[in-house]
Amino acid sequence: MKTPEPTACHEMEALLPAYVEHSLPAAEAERVAAHLPTCPGCQLQVTQLRALSDDLDAALPEVPRTALRANFIAMLEQQKAQLKPEATFAAPPAPPEAKVVSMWPTALANNWLRIAASIVLIAAGVLLGRNLHWGAQPPADLAANTRPAHAELAQALTGSNGNTVSASDRIQLVTNSSRQNEPGDPTVQVLINTLNFDPNPNVRLAACEALYRLRDDSRVREALVHSLPIQTDPNVQITLIDMLVSMRVRRAVPQLERLAKRPDALPVVRAQAEAGIGKLI
Repeated sequence: MKTPEPTACHEMEALLPAYVEHSLPAAEAERVAAHLPTCPGCQLQVTQLRALSDDLDAALPEVPRTALRANFIAMLEQQKAQLKPEATFAAPPAPPEAKVVSMWPTALANNWLRIAASIVLIAAGVLLGRNLHWGAQPPADLAANTRPAHAELAQALTGSNGNTVSASDRIQLVTNSSRQNEPGDPTVQVLINTLNFDPNPNVRLAACEALYRLRDDSRVREALVHSLPIQTDPNVQITLIDMLVSMRVRRAVPQLERLAKRPDALPVVRAQAEAGIGKLI
């Protein structure tokens, strides 16, 4: 199979979002369709764009704040009063009940808005990873009541004890488990396994945060470096990059260089990896 020229792929990248949205002119759409079977890199980007599109369409609409609704109703009544003066002797009819309209469109109007929303989605996950629990400690009474021994923790997280544990419960277990910070604590290995193998990316993010709080343990830095090539979720990838840079782990540079060149990584992840390299070398 003939390998596509880099310049051809670069030209096609600009057309892929519109191609996924079915908004390209017929001639351009035919060019992209003819290019895709010969280019695994562009095929992967189309798959990622479609996945992000499905996630955005499935997101719940955001309900406007109460103050926004009240201001809107007041403005509506003022405009109605200007357009239709009240009758002299007749009482004005009761205003119809205002409907709360979602401020978030269920279908994005154009390709640039779709791309911007995708970046916001990833950035929100990154901020969640940075601010969820970095440096914070869970309430003492909750940790004392729920923190299991490391063997029980491993069974609960993997479901090997026969009980099904939801992702939110696993996040709470992981968060509570990081209060102990003693040399050789076996909980560290449980958290490393969770970071590498839990199927839910939010649980893996919580494991990142827990390990960051236990960063004085000699195993943590090496585990974060080795986990970087395993991860495929962009939020987890970016969180790991930020943690490795924050801890000044220079031996992570080779892994960051590989991630910056991975064709299956999103552009924002590759850019973050390149920025991390610049800070560590």
